[in-house]
This record gives sequence, structure tokens and C-alpha cells, in this order.
Amino acid sequence: MATVQPPALSATTLAPQQSAALQRALRYIDEHLSQPLRVTELAEVACVSRFHLVRLFRSGTGASPLRYVRRRRIERARQLLATHGQSMTCLAQHLGFFDQSHFVRSFRAETGCSPGQYLAGDAALARPLVVSSTGVHP
Repeated sequence: MATVQPPALSATTLAPQQSAALQRALRYIDEHLSQPLRVTELAEVACVSRFHLVRLFRSGTGASPLRYVRRRRIERARQLLATHGQSMTCLAQHLGFFDQSHFVRSFRAETGCSPGQYLAGDAALARPLVVSSTGVHP
């Protein structure tokens, strides 16, 4: 399966040490999307406090750590829906959602349509996922 690289961060937004800490957390998120992720765990990986990590995420990506994780999971889901014929239940489990219902609600909240509508070609109704040089924005 192809993995998606995290969006590049703006070099002017964060100091080099802060940017490096955030990059460690972003890499860890992409490598562990199928597992439950906690802010304290991400902070340990980034070698910063959880409060500092939240500030880094807000300034570097425009989102909280958990919102960023959800968006990355939905990005991955969009790719997998387009290329694989997995059931919604398998896809939800693969992407670390609690169950299929949680996956569908999250997908709809992020895109504006259900995964079924997205697959059926009603993706034109979906809200575009805005990705900028500083990350994923709400």
C-alpha cells in the first residue's frame, strides 16, 4: 500500500527545533494510522510536553493533534476507497476507527458526503480537503 507523506511545513512558521519535533510527530502519525494514537504518546515521540505539542500542531498545521490524525485517516480512506475494494468495516478497522459507524461519521464530517456517496461518484458534492504548505486546515 502506498503511504502518503505528511504535508510540508512552512520553514518560517516554526524554529528548526520546533519543526523537527513536529516532523517526528507527523512521521509517527503516518506510520501508525491504524493504531489508537494519544497526544501524550505523540508528545513522547516528539520529545516535547503534550501542551507544547498542541501549540506546535496549531501553529504548524492549523489543527489540534487529534483533528490532524482524523484528517490524515480520511485522506488515506479517500485513497483506499478509490483503489481498493475493501468493505467499509475492514477499511474502518485498517484506519484505526472504533467501528464502521465512527468511520462513516468522521468521513462525512470531513468531506461532506458518506463513503458510499464518495464511491458512487457523488464526490463532486464533497468539500475539498484543503492542504497548504503549512499542513491541513479546517
